[in-house]
Amino acid sequence: MLFVFAVIPLRSEESKTGSTDANTNSSVPLEDRENNQTRMDIFNQVYEHRVMLRTGWGIGKLSPAILNETGPAWFQNSLFRQFTEPGTPLSIPYKPAKELGLNSQFWDIRYGYKNKFEVQLAEDTSLGVYSRDLPASNNFFSPRTDTYWASAFEGNRLLRFEGVSQHLRFSYTHPVSKIFMIGPSINFHRYTERNNISYGSYSTSRPESAVPNKATWSIGGDANAEYSMKGILPGIFAKFKLKDWWELRARLELLDRKGNFSVLGSQIIQEVFSDGSSNLTGVLPAYGGKVRDKGTILNIESSFQYCRFTLDIGMIRQDVKRTYDSYLGDTVGNVPRSDYSARSVYIGFSEMSASIKHTVTEFYIMPGVSFFYDADKIY
Repeated sequence: MLFVFAVIPLRSEESKTGSTDANTNSSVPLEDRENNQTRMDIFNQVYEHRVMLRTGWGIGKLSPAILNETGPAWFQNSLFRQFTEPGTPLSIPYKPAKELGLNSQFWDIRYGYKNKFEVQLAEDTSLGVYSRDLPASNNFFSPRTDTYWASAFEGNRLLRFEGVSQHLRFSYTHPVSKIFMIGPSINFHRYTERNNISYGSYSTSRPESAVPNKATWSIGGDANAEYSMKGILPGIFAKFKLKDWWELRARLELLDRKGNFSVLGSQIIQEVFSDGSSNLTGVLPAYGGKVRDKGTILNIESSFQYCRFTLDIGMIRQDVKRTYDSYLGDTVGNVPRSDYSARSVYIGFSEMSASIKHTVTEFYIMPGVSFFYDADKIY
């Protein structure tokens, strides 16, 4: 009996103590827990210096400026043409382009000192290839006039998009606490964009016109719209350590880049006459000028570390408003301009009159490897 009574209190006390320890541990602040004891101003619990190499892949969504500008620009251009070519068909947009899918590739090299000072050389490439089965186009409607029947047509189609962002960043993050650091960054940024586009239009003249019952339509074409810009982007960079092996990072940059653009290509137009004859004619769209992008770049990243290896999962969001400081050019050819819709008319007043939305949202995964060193050794 004495043995039995002696054992029961021991088990009860042991259970009570374990429960108390668990409750105490759960009430400990995040930065004081046993699995989060390493200061953020050293790497891998020992080293002051780190060189990190990363590469990765992603998927995303694109709302391209090259399509977003087409609807309002072609409509305004067709209004301007009424002064020089009365009775020409209007181009009224009725089906705007939707967001498009894209694939992404990333790489960067980082050097860090005490996790405070960091230099990053990075590049990310966004690539989208589209076909007629995808909604990468703008659709238009032309109402009936005294010389043309009403018609509907596809005005501008994006066949391929490639945006390449290059970054040289310098950052400093100051430790506010053992698990939180924040500070300024500066990004020397270069951006190139290549768009492969095709134009289309359709019109049919009425019996009352100078050339009656003639159908004019663009059966294809290929033009390259290229942009080259650069800028210096200020930003804020923050790090938050949840555990010794898990860190959250966020960077917000104010985007301001400017440079040049050019559009050059060919457009094939077929004319079918009332007697059944037809001919193919090529016209040449050629444009160029000054362009500027303003907006923000937001990067949020969750980083997991095991020894020298890391796995980062994140998101990059670019919100851009594109404007043209100058826009010059024309579509050269011997097809009557009133019979088809050209990209622009001489000076692009419509393109320069407003800002155009351009957004890219990318989700990525990037494995990486690090090399640590200090005065004693390299790991």
